[in-house]
Amino acid sequence: MADELLNGPGIGVIVTTVLLLVFLALLNGLFQYNRKHALDSLQDPFGKPLTFHSPDESVRSFKQYGFVYSLYGDILLYSWVVLFVLGYILMIFFCWLSYSPQFGAPGFALEWFGGWNGLMAPWLLVFTIDHILGMVLIFMWEAMRTRFMMPVSTLGEATHVMIEEELPFMTDQFLVDPDTEEGHFDRIKRHGAKAQARFKRAKCRTVVPVKVEKDGTRSIEYTCVRYIHSEEDDCFHPTGIVDFTAAQVHESVRRGGLTSKEAKEALNACGRNEINVHVPSILEALLTEFSDFTYVFNSIGTWSYMVFSTWNIGTFWLLLTLGSGIFRSLFIVRPNQKKIHELAQLHTECQVLRDGRWSTISAADIVLGDVVAIEDNSAKLPCDGLVVQGSLVVNESMLTGEPMPIQKMPVETSDNAVIGKKNLAYAGTSCLESSGPHEGKALLIATAVGALTTRGQLVRMVLFPTSVRFKYNDQLPKVYMLLSCYMVILFAIYLSPKMNLHSWVATYLMVLNTIAMCLSPMLPVSMVMGQSAAANRLEKTHKIGCLQPGRIPIAGKISTMVFDKTGTITKDGMDFDAVIPVEGAKFGQKVSFLPNDDDEEKITEVNRVKVRAEVPDRLRHALASCHTVAMLRDGTLVGNHVEVSMVTLTGWTIGDTVLHSPTGDEALEVIKKLDFDHCRMTSGVVVRNSATKQLVVYVKGSYEKIKSISEAANVPATYDEVTQKCAKDGYYTLGIASKPLPQSLTTQQIANMTRDSLEAGLSICGLLLFRNEMKRDSPDAIRELKKGSIRSVICTGDNALTGIS
Repeated sequence: MADELLNGPGIGVIVTTVLLLVFLALLNGLFQYNRKHALDSLQDPFGKPLTFHSPDESVRSFKQYGFVYSLYGDILLYSWVVLFVLGYILMIFFCWLSYSPQFGAPGFALEWFGGWNGLMAPWLLVFTIDHILGMVLIFMWEAMRTRFMMPVSTLGEATHVMIEEELPFMTDQFLVDPDTEEGHFDRIKRHGAKAQARFKRAKCRTVVPVKVEKDGTRSIEYTCVRYIHSEEDDCFHPTGIVDFTAAQVHESVRRGGLTSKEAKEALNACGRNEINVHVPSILEALLTEFSDFTYVFNSIGTWSYMVFSTWNIGTFWLLLTLGSGIFRSLFIVRPNQKKIHELAQLHTECQVLRDGRWSTISAADIVLGDVVAIEDNSAKLPCDGLVVQGSLVVNESMLTGEPMPIQKMPVETSDNAVIGKKNLAYAGTSCLESSGPHEGKALLIATAVGALTTRGQLVRMVLFPTSVRFKYNDQLPKVYMLLSCYMVILFAIYLSPKMNLHSWVATYLMVLNTIAMCLSPMLPVSMVMGQSAAANRLEKTHKIGCLQPGRIPIAGKISTMVFDKTGTITKDGMDFDAVIPVEGAKFGQKVSFLPNDDDEEKITEVNRVKVRAEVPDRLRHALASCHTVAMLRDGTLVGNHVEVSMVTLTGWTIGDTVLHSPTGDEALEVIKKLDFDHCRMTSGVVVRNSATKQLVVYVKGSYEKIKSISEAANVPATYDEVTQKCAKDGYYTLGIASKPLPQSLTTQQIANMTRDSLEAGLSICGLLLFRNEMKRDSPDAIRELKKGSIRSVICTGDNALTGIS
């Protein structure tokens, strides 16, 4: 193939392309000069911190920058997009002409351009510039958007806000000690690292428009969260979450909830109680999918083959690339986004207290501070909130994975009331039972709405997951580096005098084909297909589902497997096996209970008789009252597995505030509950015996903790020996202690007593022994892991001796 000189049409295309690029570059340079002058003239520091609520509670740092829309800048920005599109169309057109007179191309095309070289020379220029421009637009789009806007000193004037996440590579790691001599290699390395950091920084930017409401409220939406502009510090702050004290929530109910004016102001500030999940249109989904570097790389390989007379290979790659991209975007990604959008919606109506009257509104109109009556029968909670009056029994399995329902209690009215998890109910959880003052329903005050509810955080975690780095991903560049070495060798061969193709155009195309051959564009597709096939085998052969097939390859690198003990290695529930009473600082006879078998009803009755006959009254009353178990209307017990098994065995009936013995001749009135405290590792209760009027406080916890808070004179001498033997025997062992209180104390006085005073001067009244049996398939699973040289570790909150047993 002889070299052919460029003629008029070819030179015209090249000159037009170059002049158009120079013209756009000059216009851009002029705009950037004016922009830099505006940026330098700003008096206030450019960029302010942004408060960000991370869905996974990780600490992340963000900054916000204000920009004003510029029509001139927008025209320039989209001029580059138009140039890219026109260049791609021209590239396809010239490729078609290169096959003249085949495939319907005009026969005079090659002759008009002076031959194949004359046609391909301008094609190569357009091809090269267009793909470089495509990569720049893909990687730098968000950064380019702000580069074509004018910066402003105050966010109150901004029409757009750029949000940038500050990552470790943005620190002063590139500073050089002036006393240290820097070599040429170090200088090159430092400049390369700076360029890489600048590129990474551009990918950490997001531009969002500022919305201006009718009342002048300025807001933005970022990761589904609404941010409101504050004139005090000139920053956008997230709305949709608030903290209340115990006094504030009770005062809100007493004054009849929010007023209509307050509710309207809150609605304007925090927005509707909705989770806005954007579902892209078909065109937007396709643009998002194909705006990826891999498709630019695929395009280079596809069209270099297509134009070099190997149309069959190029057509196959083109169809495979388009087919996989369209299938992924329209049949996988977009449908999943639609499902998430539907799951995020909550279409229901609720009763709220406003202006002292109850009214029915849509759940989307609930605002922060609203007093809401909660429906039961598995109704979904519309918002996060604090239980003010009444109580709830909710299923939080969507949050914790625990199938056992949880009881939520109202915020106490005492002066030293502490708000904890027992008072917090979460959006999206199912309410199994609601009991309270308003038509038998519990009252809840809204503390979080929209995307900042617990349900909203789960949706955001799916939509905006934290990136996870895997070693094999980090090593992929090394693989490409090795392939590049092979590619360089081929380059040297093609460019050597012995490999003379007699055409620089043909040589250039051979180089492109070599790149496509060595750094195959199909490599990422092949990896995805392999991972998908592996996931399919796991599903069919081993019944193991995999939501992220990309993580399968790292399974072969696992060296240690950490298991939770209870519910994973062992069964979900625990059996109440025995008690060891303590009387007069001495251990009594161990009282063992019969395990449940097929005749569960008969065994339960025998055990209840044994509790009444052999367990001392002080310990028996502790078993009946020192727990957080609640009883549903149908008699079902809900609460912690350990406590449910304990209460079930005692047979006592649980009311709202009164507990009744199985025979009905004893009753205990619950005065105050001491919920489990993770710092103290204890829980407790204060009860009044309805017959004797005696007040007693019972405290339950780990046997080590109960010993430490009890008076030394009331601890058996063999306490450590007995408890360690129980742990070695595989028992989950708890201690329980008590002390009497003066009968003259009123209910309000007891409510105001501190936990320290209630837990002081205790006397141990017994040990509770629970047995947690191992699952049948656990030993086989551990053995299989050992065969694979994987170390197994148990993670448990139980005593170490219990875990070992």
